[in-house]
Amino acid sequence: MKRLIPAAIILVFIVSICIGAHICVDNACQNTIDDIENYYNKKITATQLENIWKERKEQMALFVNHGFLDKISVYIGQLTIATNDNSPEFETVYKNIESVISLIKAEQKFALHSFY
Repeated sequence: MKRLIPAAIILVFIVSICIGAHICVDNACQNTIDDIENYYNKKITATQLENIWKERKEQMALFVNHGFLDKISVYIGQLTIATNDNSPEFETVYKNIESVISLIKAEQKFALHSFY
């Protein structure tokens, strides 16, 4: 019985960290999409978008595959370089970012295979 109580406390602690990480990553992904839309609508500048992404990337680095974050960084760089009004390049890069973010969200979903 002496070992069950600390084990239960550790289990609750680990589960709460997992849930917190999941919420953090979901919020960061949605905020990234919103920031890109604000950039397209000229509510924020390119340097603001890049600075916001750098901060968000540091927050997500603990929980997400770094390859995904690097891809998004490259795509955001492409957005800020070649953005014209109604540019087909913007739509292509935006779709690429959305696909990487959907991969991040799929990787973060709770599933039985996640525990092995």
